[in-house]
Amino acid sequence: MKILHVSRTMGQGGAEKIVYQLCRDNKEHEQYVISCGGHYVEELQKIGVKHFVMSDIDKKNPFLMLVCLYKIWKVIHTEKIDIIHTHHRMAAFYARIISMLSKVKHVYTAHSIFYDKRKLMRYALENCEIVAVGNGVKNNLVHVYGIPDERINIIYNSVKIEQENYLKEDMLRKSKGGKNFIGNIGRLTKQKGIDVFINAIADIVREFPNVVGVIIGEGEEHIYLETLVEELAISNNIIFLGYQKNILQIISQLDFVVHSSRHEGLPLIPIETFSQGKTIIASDISGNNEIVKDGVNGFLFEKDNVKELSERMKKLLTNMELREKLERNAQEEYVKKYDYRLFLEGYNLAYKNVI
Repeated sequence: MKILHVSRTMGQGGAEKIVYQLCRDNKEHEQYVISCGGHYVEELQKIGVKHFVMSDIDKKNPFLMLVCLYKIWKVIHTEKIDIIHTHHRMAAFYARIISMLSKVKHVYTAHSIFYDKRKLMRYALENCEIVAVGNGVKNNLVHVYGIPDERINIIYNSVKIEQENYLKEDMLRKSKGGKNFIGNIGRLTKQKGIDVFINAIADIVREFPNVVGVIIGEGEEHIYLETLVEELAISNNIIFLGYQKNILQIISQLDFVVHSSRHEGLPLIPIETFSQGKTIIASDISGNNEIVKDGVNGFLFEKDNVKELSERMKKLLTNMELREKLERNAQEEYVKKYDYRLFLEGYNLAYKNVI
């Protein structure tokens, strides 16, 4: 079958990585992508997946909406697409219209939690196969948007462990010099709470001067966050690495990870962290607390609570026995619940169900 993935972007982000992984590793189907572009476009081209460019599907301009609808329809018609797999609410809306006018089938993956556009969502998700990336996202669809529970299947996000990651140059460790590296990975936006992480680093550096916060990602808050680091006088304790493709390799070199988001669907970062046998401190929000079990495979802290986060960080820095226990449990959780084979099989079943 021919599958067209419709995503707002193919830039830095968990949903975009899921699209890329499905295109790269689901060999049972021929994959295509349409989006407004981003980092993963080059990677798609390297693996021979056609990417089509359209404007941002979240724009409210009626003319641009019609152009987006036409471009998606044109790809479906030209490439003889069997299934349109949408990864954004407006993409699902366009797919609903197109599926009424053609034989193309529709699969929608809900990656995040929302509370608005209720009428649009109910209309867009009629007569399609619905996937939620976790229980929190499923509950959101049921209780906020009125989608029947039995219509929604959960397929947990996952990541493929690439063996070559362990063979590449040791980016951080070769210059470690007794330092403790704590990572924070994600788009540099208010949602991701990087400011909370930076303030927590500032809170502990007097007691732990060898701590270095490693921030991986790009985004509109970059200048603000760099200014914050300077104001807190911790420039020697923070590294901005920017966008990086080899996330698993970097995680494998960290002491542990902090995920300080203010809201999520089912984030990939904790799963990627567990896949490397590392533990994580995550904000206690829906999505994070579905993966991270406090005191079992990681720690949770109250969202935006810098003091609580810094106390959790101190605990992992001083208690190696505890940290090693959390790491073992984290790796076991990945194997049991987030195995990559289950992820691919789940989507192949979703495609079969809709045909």
